Amino acid sequence: MKIKKPILYMIAIAIVGLLITSASSLPMTQTSSQEDEIKAEYLVVQSQPLLKTKNIDKSIQPLFLGVPITGGDYDEFHPSVAGSPLGGFYALVEEYQSETSAHDPTLYGSVDGVVWEGIAYFIYDNAEYTDMDQNAYGTYGTYGAAPGDSSKVDVVYAEDYTQSMEWTLSDLGSDFINNHIACYTFEGPEGDPGTWNFGGVAFTGYNSYGGANINGCPFILYPVSGTSGTIGWLTGATASNCNHVGSTMDLATNMHYAVYDRDTGSGNYELLVRKDNFGAWVYNPTGDYWAHSYVTSKHVNLPPANLTYPSITAYNNNVIVTCQKDDDVVVFYSINGFSSYTEVLVQESASYPEIVMAAKGKVILTYIKNNVLYYRTSDTKGATWSDAQGVSDNEVNLNDRAANLDEFGGSVYGTWEDTRGANIDAYFDIIYEYVNNPPDTPTIDGPRKIKKDVQSDYTFTTNDSDGDDVLYFVEWGDGANTGWLGPFASEAICYANHTWTKKDKFTIRCKAKDEFNAESGWAEYTVSAPRDRFITFRFLDYFPNAFPLLRLIFGY
Repeated sequence: MKIKKPILYMIAIAIVGLLITSASSLPMTQTSSQEDEIKAEYLVVQSQPLLKTKNIDKSIQPLFLGVPITGGDYDEFHPSVAGSPLGGFYALVEEYQSETSAHDPTLYGSVDGVVWEGIAYFIYDNAEYTDMDQNAYGTYGTYGAAPGDSSKVDVVYAEDYTQSMEWTLSDLGSDFINNHIACYTFEGPEGDPGTWNFGGVAFTGYNSYGGANINGCPFILYPVSGTSGTIGWLTGATASNCNHVGSTMDLATNMHYAVYDRDTGSGNYELLVRKDNFGAWVYNPTGDYWAHSYVTSKHVNLPPANLTYPSITAYNNNVIVTCQKDDDVVVFYSINGFSSYTEVLVQESASYPEIVMAAKGKVILTYIKNNVLYYRTSDTKGATWSDAQGVSDNEVNLNDRAANLDEFGGSVYGTWEDTRGANIDAYFDIIYEYVNNPPDTPTIDGPRKIKKDVQSDYTFTTNDSDGDDVLYFVEWGDGANTGWLGPFASEAICYANHTWTKKDKFTIRCKAKDEFNAESGWAEYTVSAPRDRFITFRFLDYFPNAFPLLRLIFGY
């Protein structure tokens, strides 16, 4: 059924970008021994709020065996999806808006993944290739420009899109495209965490800075505060002519990986893998900027084969890259942070692979074969793969990408372009479901009698039946809390202390959650700092003649 799209209009505010403020590039020359001709350079860039959006007031009905995110009279392209740490899901699509006569990036939300509602669209003519991810603060999305269009990079904060950010990089280059976002939870360079610190965006584009004139330059961009960021790119004869992008954050090591396919100029495409340490900030006093250290880069070149449409996932130095190798889907898996790798054929005569790591190291890979979306799993870090399982038996629209995947709560969700209706719509489904059990209600131990203005120490423990790491949240009963403490191994002891500043009874409350955000119930533990006990003789005001008798009784 075609559904009309009623729009509630807000007054449009033109987006005015802030330009790059740095006057010169500031090279960092640490390179790998394999790729010693490649160097990383950086610029300081300023961000501004992504001011222009329009609210949407519409919803669509669920359709099972794949759930439509969008509906209506127009086509939607390149959808992406991510779970929200506050619950539910968000999706970005390129959706035609009659008011702008363009495919603007459009944000959808769903509480249950079944019924989706339009939230807002962002005025950005003919955006291309949306992508989404999440961290502990929220859910983030990005998108690139249509070729020949824009020099902007946007990051949408889904939970409150008024906090979204935009960088205008017209002094650096243009045609920024194939954006891919990888999120993590980490403090800023001066210990100032916030929703602005999402992670990094990898993309390609034309680099005109300082007369460089690099086509297909591989970029990464990340914020260093709520108003500024750092953009870095690779230079060298073998660091140009890049096209499609994949990126991931190793949440165990905080290493950021980006992979690009690039035209070698000699008749074949290779992969270029870049690695940066997002687990530390490095200050450059000469240029007065903060950056994450560039670690290394590596080429994967198997001439005369063409390696295209890459995707990458990583955890605890286990890195797996997938791509098309001519007309087949292959992976290159590594157990040492991609210092070395091994090639494995996954599927012949298939295309557009995407890869992500689910709970317990299970790897999920999707691809298209005969217009059907399939997935396979690996429990061996990419060395061996299960039989193929179908995701969608309907027509999947091939548009330089098939599914977009997101790991959330240990499970993997996907979205794709689907042609089962009268036009192309974005569809959503769970690809791999991880059945996760929450931790047990914690046990609290420590003194029940406390003293005012004296520190008291307590321990908190719980068991997670899945063996997941756990975090603890403690409320002290006087309005103070610890925030989330951890992670700790299951059954390991968490120590915390508190000082109460008045005499009273207090109820300590504690809950635990595992690494997939499943929460336990609350444990309660009552403590008290007794008030001073004293005898009042107010009744003597009413019985003054009793005083001599009391003196006789008490002997004073």
